[in-house]
Amino acid sequence: KDHYHWAYARRLGLWRAVRAIGASAVHLGDPNATPLFVGLTHCKKVVTCHDAIPARYPARYFGIKDGGAMVGLAIEKRRYRTADLVIAISEATRQDACSFLGVSPERIVRIYNGVDIDRWASSPTLGREVLLRFGVDDRPFLLYVGGSDWHKNIEGMLRGLAAARARGLDIVLAWAGQLRDDHAASVTAMANELGVGDSLLRLGMVSDDELAVLYRGARAHILVSHCEGFGLTVVEAMAAGCPVLTTLGGSLAEVAGDAALTVDPDDHPAIGAAIARLVENADLREKLAERGRARAPQFSREVQAKAMALAYRHLLETP
Repeated sequence: KDHYHWAYARRLGLWRAVRAIGASAVHLGDPNATPLFVGLTHCKKVVTCHDAIPARYPARYFGIKDGGAMVGLAIEKRRYRTADLVIAISEATRQDACSFLGVSPERIVRIYNGVDIDRWASSPTLGREVLLRFGVDDRPFLLYVGGSDWHKNIEGMLRGLAAARARGLDIVLAWAGQLRDDHAASVTAMANELGVGDSLLRLGMVSDDELAVLYRGARAHILVSHCEGFGLTVVEAMAAGCPVLTTLGGSLAEVAGDAALTVDPDDHPAIGAAIARLVENADLREKLAERGRARAPQFSREVQAKAMALAYRHLLETP
């Protein structure tokens, strides 16, 4: 069954569990599977807002199964407005939740996502054979990790790559992540149309061990999204010592801080120029890598856990 059936079953099952054990509060990290009917008990509900992208762009993200843009947005707003506490995973997401979802500022707290920093900062368990297998052992490459949803700004990334290639740079884009067949075909067609089809390497799904090697071998991790709720791969890259190229979209500049080059996601020549700087300037790459290693621990699991414990305690102590 599709995600909607799965989410509904999980919501109903969690509500039954809440009633059975008499919980004082319930929190499930997936906002699409928050428990039903919690308001019928004395149990308080905590909801995580990972982003407000659908609410920002309802026509793009609410389809027929959601009831269309108006119905989908109404359901999304209700989900967060009925929560006793909303956890926003970045300050940008907190502000968006207030602006686009109507969450009261006093019911929302910003707690950054936690990343296993030691996992990404440690020496990889695999070696350069990973780069050889993926065909990037002797080629300068950018690394993108993720999907192809509209907000990821794939067109901007590929146009930036084309602009960098037009400068005479020998650079390829390695894309880690599994795509649906129709999405993969669309990406390939776009790359060919922009003249960078031979510069795009689709790696498919990679393991964490492989990804650790790719982060360390890349000239930079690129994530030039229009909007992101957090930017998990930015933190992974920083912890691994990989320079980051990102944008002012959503939380990305907030998370990356001074450990990245940031550009306008719609300024494709600027994306190309930033790629060129990172490819050609080893000192810049090392400076960003050092800053990233120093910044990444701010987003550790330990920091998140302590903040979550404080938020839970405050919620339970509030009448």
